[in-house]
Amino acid sequence: MAVCFMFANYEEQYECEYCINKEFIEVDIKYNIEEEMEPENGVIVWTSNNEFKKRDILIIDSKNKRNYLLKNAYYMGKSSVCGTPDGGSKTKFRAEIYFEHGDYEKLMALRDMPKISKIRVFSKDINDVIDFSSVKIKESDKECIIELSKENKNTSRSIEVNSNGVKELSVSENWKCKHNWLNGIIINFERYIEITLMKRKNYTESSSFINELVIFMQLYLPNKFSVDKIWVFVDNSYYKLVIPHKEVKYDKRTVNQTVGGGMLEFLNNCYNKIPYRNSKSEIRNIPYIVLDTSRNIEDNFLMLYRFIECYYKKQPIKDITKNFISYSLKNDYVSKISLTDEQIEKYSQEIICLRNHYVHSGYFIKNSSLRISFKGTVNKKDSRNYTVTNLDIRWIYERTKILYEITLAIIFRKMLGYNDFKFQKRLN
Repeated sequence: MAVCFMFANYEEQYECEYCINKEFIEVDIKYNIEEEMEPENGVIVWTSNNEFKKRDILIIDSKNKRNYLLKNAYYMGKSSVCGTPDGGSKTKFRAEIYFEHGDYEKLMALRDMPKISKIRVFSKDINDVIDFSSVKIKESDKECIIELSKENKNTSRSIEVNSNGVKELSVSENWKCKHNWLNGIIINFERYIEITLMKRKNYTESSSFINELVIFMQLYLPNKFSVDKIWVFVDNSYYKLVIPHKEVKYDKRTVNQTVGGGMLEFLNNCYNKIPYRNSKSEIRNIPYIVLDTSRNIEDNFLMLYRFIECYYKKQPIKDITKNFISYSLKNDYVSKISLTDEQIEKYSQEIICLRNHYVHSGYFIKNSSLRISFKGTVNKKDSRNYTVTNLDIRWIYERTKILYEITLAIIFRKMLGYNDFKFQKRLN
C-alpha cells in the first residue's frame, strides 16, 4: 500500500490507495476529515455548506516505483467502517493536475508554485513529419549491425522563435532498449517538441502553451497530433506533468501536411503571425474553426461570419466595413465555377440576411422561408428583393461552406502567407 503526505508536512504520513483516470487522479487516504471541522457546541455538524481546504498531496508508491505530487487536490467524500479491526475513516481527494517523478525527494523539493522554463510535448505523430532517428542499421549477408546513438546532436533540430514568450523550438527523440532471451530486442522511440520559454512561468500556464501548440499542429496536420505525455523543466530537472489541455478528434487515416516546408518553420511562422495566447478577436476564434467546431450548423455559420467580419474590419481597405462579405467572395473564395458579379451579390446578400435573422430572430425560420432584401432607392423597394422558399439544411450548409472556405483562405493566405494549402478537415 502507498503512503501519502498532505500540506507538505512530511513528518506525518497516512496509508492510502490511488486510482489514475484519464482526466484526474483520485486518492483514498486513511484520514478523518472531521478533524478539520470546527464543532458547534461540541458537535460536528455536516451540512451542504461544509468546505475543506485544497491541498497538495504527495503519494509514494515504493512497490510500483511511482511517485506523484497532486496539486490543489479537493475533497470528494468520506467513508467510515466501525467495529472491525481494519475499520476507520477514509477521505477521498481528487486532482486534475499532478507531477510525477521516479525520485520522491525531487517532488518533495518542489515549491508551492513551481516555475517552468521548458515544456516537452511527446507525440508519436511527429514520426510522420520528421525524418531522423538515433538508430542505424547495417545489414549484409553475414551480419546485421544495429547502432544506437546516445548523442542527440545528429537527431535533434531547433529554430529560434523569440516571439510570443517562446525563445526556441526544438524537436528530438529519446529511446530505450530492452533485451532478454524471451522477448528478444525491443527498441522504443519517443519523439517530442520542446518549447523553451523566454521567461520562467508558473506551472499552471503550461496548458496555455500546450494548447497553442496543439492549435498550430492542427493547422499543419489536421486531426493527426495527439499529446502522449508532457515533461516540464523545473530547477534543473525534468518532471512529468499531467494537466488539462486541448485534444484533437484523432483520425487514424493518413493525413498529409497542409503546406509545404518543415514543421519547425511552420510553427515559427505561426508563433510570429498568429500568436494565439496573447491575441484577441479573430485569432482567438481559430480553434473554433479548425479544432473545436460546433455540431450545430447555425453556430458554425455565425462563428465563421464573425471571424471574417473581425478580420476585414481591421484592414485598411476602403469601404470594406460595408461590403466585407462581397469583398471576401471576390478575393478569397475559390470556386470550381467562376462566379459572376450578380452571383457574388446574390450569395453575399443571402449570407447577410441569414446572419441577421439568426441574430435578431433566432434559429427558427418560419415556414422555411427567408426574405432576401437589398438596399433600395429612397421611397422605392428594390426590384432585386426575393424570398427563398423551402429553405432546408442543405441550403444553409452550402452558404456555411462558402464562409468556411473563405475563413481558411484568410488564415493560410492572408495571415500565414501560404498561397498553396490543402486543409483536409471537414467543417463538422
